[in-house]
Amino acid sequence: MQVLSLHSAGHDTGVGYFKDGRLAFAVETERLTRTKHDHRSDIALRHVLSQEDVDADGVELVAVSTPVRSGLLRIPDLDRAMERIAGGAPHHRTTCELLGRRVECVVVTHEVSHAALAAHYAGHQEGTTVLVNEGRGQITRSSLFRVGGDGLEWLEKDPLPWYGNGFGWTAIGHLLGFGRTPSVAGKVMALGGYGSPDPRVREILEAVDHRVMHDLALAEEVRQDLASRPEFGRDFESMARVVATFQELFTETVHGLLARHVREDGPIALGGGCGLNIVANSVLRERFGRAVAVPPACGDAGHLAGAGIYAQKYLYGQDVAPLSVYANGAANSREEVLAALSASGLEPVPYDRTAVAGELSDGGVVALVDGAAELGPRALGHRSLLGSPAVPGMRKRMSEELKQREWYRPLGAVMREERFAELFPGERPSPYMLFEYLLPEGMAPEARHINGTCRIQTLGPDEARLHTLLAEFETLSGVPALINTSLNGPGRAIAHTVRDVLEDFRDSPVDLFVLGDVMAYRAGPR
Repeated sequence: MQVLSLHSAGHDTGVGYFKDGRLAFAVETERLTRTKHDHRSDIALRHVLSQEDVDADGVELVAVSTPVRSGLLRIPDLDRAMERIAGGAPHHRTTCELLGRRVECVVVTHEVSHAALAAHYAGHQEGTTVLVNEGRGQITRSSLFRVGGDGLEWLEKDPLPWYGNGFGWTAIGHLLGFGRTPSVAGKVMALGGYGSPDPRVREILEAVDHRVMHDLALAEEVRQDLASRPEFGRDFESMARVVATFQELFTETVHGLLARHVREDGPIALGGGCGLNIVANSVLRERFGRAVAVPPACGDAGHLAGAGIYAQKYLYGQDVAPLSVYANGAANSREEVLAALSASGLEPVPYDRTAVAGELSDGGVVALVDGAAELGPRALGHRSLLGSPAVPGMRKRMSEELKQREWYRPLGAVMREERFAELFPGERPSPYMLFEYLLPEGMAPEARHINGTCRIQTLGPDEARLHTLLAEFETLSGVPALINTSLNGPGRAIAHTVRDVLEDFRDSPVDLFVLGDVMAYRAGPR
């Protein structure tokens, strides 16, 4: 079966193409346009359908998450579909004329698409409890599901209060003056490491009328009231205290809900944008004493696969292969790399692992492009900026100067999984950089948050280029990890092509570009 899976409307749109249960091609719109959270799904759709390995005429099924871009899909009974979904239906079967012909179509409820993707990362195991937690879904802000013999059972809708879901994170960000974009939560969460929970702030937050989630006028009244109180001042210390308090409240609330529903030794999966909250993820994993499955693209970008997984697995009985995180678009060809370097006036030389490790050991910053890009918002070694976490000032240079991020935001690190097992015995790995770990004093200080933790990615030997580079770097420097942050300039989506990388960083303090089996120094070797 050939299936197109779409997230067609809203932020973080994208398109996936499945062939016989395998995700054969996918792309997030923002990677093509470089506009973060781009909604123009038609651009992604045209790109996918233009690929040589995508058989547009052979597509037998279109699966789309809600909300739906009606002009793109031309679903004849879309009003009926949305009416059923508003009434609680997990999906609606219909047809569409997306490809100039009538094709079977499944409209998948937003929350169900999230749940199907999360369940997929848990192996669709019977009894898996799935929490979908986000700023706003189609009909809920949080939903609880269970995987059973008959598919996904929707257990509860909106079981979490305002401070237990993504709406709360957006509200806190807006209250503290960070705006209301989908990126706000990530900017705000890092503040919590600089503060401690405050009982008075917690009391005030818990007393907020929970109707704020559904009444925007009331929400604005509450915001104005809180903003006038000294506990919610805009000075850094007050903001850090508020965020630390909110994080504690959020984590406890989410844990309490799951504790009431998770079966003994039963699998746990998280979907929705709140799956990117590494503090809560880490606490849940520790308290339940088991793995917690979180897709790397747990936010709305994951719908490009989630809708298709739901339709294939739960409606058509088609097993779906595990997804590779490195499935966002296609790799740059050698010809494309050489043409981009030539246009930028850079001299290509063959990739030399020892030279790259030496550059990093000497305090250089390396831009790495390797194969297809990552799905989701994390840099996982295919579109990464790398630096030594032992060189003083490296965090400031990479985060504040290169990427122009807020000074208080930390950087993550990547480590070979076998070295991680030696250095953190008994700890579960984190291949998608979705959990935090306490770093021993002196280890990777430039990747260490103020509270002593680090968001670590554990990397297996199947990712040979970065894995062997890490080994070479440790041999030269004695440091077992590298700073790993996303390859994007200020305010832009992660670079997709080599041309994007050079456009963002050609005139920046990046010292070396590693582009597959070619590399180029910005200003010549040291």
